[in-house]
Amino acid sequence: DKTFCIDLYKKCTDHPRFEADFRQVGAQLFGVNHYAGPVEYSSEGFVEKNKDELPKEAADLLLASTSEIVQELAMIISNPSPEKSSGPGKSRSPMRPGAASSKMTVGIQFSRQLKELRSKIDITCPHYVRCLKPNDLLVPDHFNPLIICDQLRYAGVIEAVRVSRIGYPHRYLHSAFVARYRVLSLMELKKAQRGSKRTKPVNVVVDTIAKKLWKAQCEQEEENGKDSKSTDQPDLIKVGIQVGKTKVFLRRAAYEILEQLRSGKNGESAILIQKIGRGYIERRDYLYFFSKVVQIQCFARGWKARSVVQDRRLNYRATLIQTRWRRSVERKLYLAILATAKWTQRMQRGIHGRR
Repeated sequence: DKTFCIDLYKKCTDHPRFEADFRQVGAQLFGVNHYAGPVEYSSEGFVEKNKDELPKEAADLLLASTSEIVQELAMIISNPSPEKSSGPGKSRSPMRPGAASSKMTVGIQFSRQLKELRSKIDITCPHYVRCLKPNDLLVPDHFNPLIICDQLRYAGVIEAVRVSRIGYPHRYLHSAFVARYRVLSLMELKKAQRGSKRTKPVNVVVDTIAKKLWKAQCEQEEENGKDSKSTDQPDLIKVGIQVGKTKVFLRRAAYEILEQLRSGKNGESAILIQKIGRGYIERRDYLYFFSKVVQIQCFARGWKARSVVQDRRLNYRATLIQTRWRRSVERKLYLAILATAKWTQRMQRGIHGRR
């Protein structure tokens, strides 16, 4: 460990991320400036902990050899400490295959933990959360951009994002791509289903979307003052779409344009659905109120008609009663006058006759 520390002090003193002051040199310590901050290490047992020994499987393979020399080498490698012989003339007992002892080193421990982690990842759907140290003062609501950028850079997040943006960061299965972007090519899908040639839906959707993206890029170039070469067949590589055996790959620019087109189409479809739904609701309410108004009008007109008929019946009967009454009165008067006239005539004729 001391030799390791001396070599480390000699070779790494000039490195900007290595530090070792007099106190650390005296105590055989050294520090490394990581992205998250300085970390101090102790050299005690450092070499022994980080020494990679021969794997157990290799030792077992050598011990299973038929050559005595290979077996002796395997025993020496697997057990480097000298064995105490029980006495002169007594031979060393050969080790059985599988009896090689392997010391738990940092590398073996890391390999075992990595295997366990991979086995857990294979049976689960993990979501990773990367924690960042916002500042060195250990106070809340204080973010140091330099520290955060260093952590992201050294953790590989910025590089991963950059590489992802350069390539095809968005990848969809054929079925997922058709289900997500089929709204942009409904008419073409219906024509392909009615046609005689058998065409995959993903090819129809990709061709239709590629034409729209090509048209959008040409319009954007014309707005920027560049000469756009518009052709009937768009170039999928320039558009930013690639179709594989099972997946469709999209570049960032193509994905953003597609999402804008999809959002616009979904907005138009939502407005159309709202228009149809509101029209249906208004027509239903109109027909309901119209039927109620017609019922009310029927009741009102029936009541009015019945009132008119009742008035006419009353007038007719009143007129009939008046007619009968007047006729009765006039008849009585007429009969009285007739009787008086007859009596007067009779008396007058009687007087003339007696003369």
